Amino acid sequence: MYPPLPKSDLELTDGRRLSYAEYGRPNGTPMFLFHGTPGSRLFGRLGHNAAADRNVRLIVPDRPGFGRSQFQRGRKLTDWPSDVTQLADSLGITNFSVVGVSGGGPYAAACAARIPERLTGVGIVSGISPNRRAALKGLSRGRRLMLAVGKRAPILLRPEAAMLHLLAIRYPERVLNGFRRAMPVADRDVLARSDVKEMLVADLQEALALGGRGIAQESAILAGPWGFRLEEITTKVHLWQGERDSNVPPAMGRYYEKALPDCSATYIPDAGHFWFVDHMGDVMATLARQ
Repeated sequence: MYPPLPKSDLELTDGRRLSYAEYGRPNGTPMFLFHGTPGSRLFGRLGHNAAADRNVRLIVPDRPGFGRSQFQRGRKLTDWPSDVTQLADSLGITNFSVVGVSGGGPYAAACAARIPERLTGVGIVSGISPNRRAALKGLSRGRRLMLAVGKRAPILLRPEAAMLHLLAIRYPERVLNGFRRAMPVADRDVLARSDVKEMLVADLQEALALGGRGIAQESAILAGPWGFRLEEITTKVHLWQGERDSNVPPAMGRYYEKALPDCSATYIPDAGHFWFVDHMGDVMATLARQ
């Protein structure tokens, strides 16, 4: 086990607070990791040892409304690359790779679309895709309904988000167990491990520490138009997708693969949504070879 690196805050040009944490090696190759939905900078704990072993400086920012990062009214997916470049500039980093996991996947894609000149590599792991019919095969009825509401009447997401906030703060293990029961065996086995469970409970509680506005807003952002087309991205994107993932089904990975002009896709048989927990090192090694 390697010692943790600092957590800090940055004041952005519009006055907002952006919080982040660092993992791995302080002088290593820089890589930004974008957490899931909900998620926080604490998500990086899962990649700390792998980053240290591979000489990676892993930087994990809280998106607006999550963790300690302030809520951003009217936020768009395409606002994120500006936050990332401001953080990179403040840390003295010119070029870096990005990897987005689950709900963080679209944010990695946004960086590939908007700031390709800053990127040395792009990775998407079990990433949520654009809300298109071809990408929804295998998605549960409840998740489809949530996407439809997020696209057409996002205000209706607020009560559910407020309830999730209350449950996550008071009964985080119960919430995590509820997620676990709906997942395939591969994911249930990973989430049953005490070290993983402890990290994910802490991440969930931190993610919703400021309330439910962040997740309600982000759910609407990801369900609606993204502000760019995947077909516009010229940077190479590495994609990893579990074939047994019931949270982000393989159809979403195949949508990315088909739409992206330069995509190297890896589909993992019998792997679920949490494949990355034991394979962040593989992802880092691939991006480092770019």
